[in-house]
Amino acid sequence: MDDFLLTLGALTLGGSAAILLLSLASRSTRSLYGARWRCWAWLLLCLRLAVPFPLLPQGQREAAPIQLPTFSDSIIYQSRPGGGEQSPPEGQSGEAPGKAGSQGSTVSSSYSGGQPDPSWDEPFSLSLSQLAGALWLVGVTVVVLWAGLAHLRFLRYLRRWSSPVVDSDTVRIFNQLGDSLGLGRRPRLLACQGLKVPMLAGLLRPVLLLPQDKLSGDALHYSLLHELTHFRRRDIWLKALALWVNALHWFNPLAWYMVRLVERDTELACDEAALNTLSPEEHAAYGQN
Repeated sequence: MDDFLLTLGALTLGGSAAILLLSLASRSTRSLYGARWRCWAWLLLCLRLAVPFPLLPQGQREAAPIQLPTFSDSIIYQSRPGGGEQSPPEGQSGEAPGKAGSQGSTVSSSYSGGQPDPSWDEPFSLSLSQLAGALWLVGVTVVVLWAGLAHLRFLRYLRRWSSPVVDSDTVRIFNQLGDSLGLGRRPRLLACQGLKVPMLAGLLRPVLLLPQDKLSGDALHYSLLHELTHFRRRDIWLKALALWVNALHWFNPLAWYMVRLVERDTELACDEAALNTLSPEEHAAYGQN
């Protein structure tokens, strides 16, 4: 447990520094492909933070020339051992009056002659590292369950209120954009009641959701282009990976901030990629939709 907590702490410190550096880079970098390269940096960082274990085998460690004082893993709770011989009830020890000696020895051996329970001689102890590891595991479980339940509610909502898009113009534009982006595999196209803006959802079975109110013209064209570009870039996988890292590092406020940064940079990188497929005259119209 001590080695695991040390590795987790080292990842937390290194990851926090990387998050701060990428956040500062996003404010100082104004290059055209800034968000695109930051997404690659987020991917590499999330891949490392997603595995809170040493990636390389730990060899024999040599003593450092300079030793720094470290905190010992102190015991914060320890129960008293319950072992020892259990005294027989009063009036039943030794030989009973008027009974044969053999019978009395039998009664006495049932209490003092048998072997004591080994578990009574083993006190329960709880160290500070064990408590910290248990709290970390509880936090991970809570965050994962909360995200999983939210996802299940969303899926139930989709099953109830979504339906396949049957409008011929929408399907035609969807297929044309898929061909222009070189998408052999495409998400299902659904219309969902209560949805405000188009969105892409689902890891294994992705769907492109459109609002129930029919979009038309440039709004429909650019909205489909944006979501299909997300699909081609596999941005939803990066977002899911960032959520997993957030669950593992729930105690670090910068991990929650990282999720917001990943969301922002994937949107900016998607816009950059979509604009590259349009003519300069269409850039202003795309930005307005």
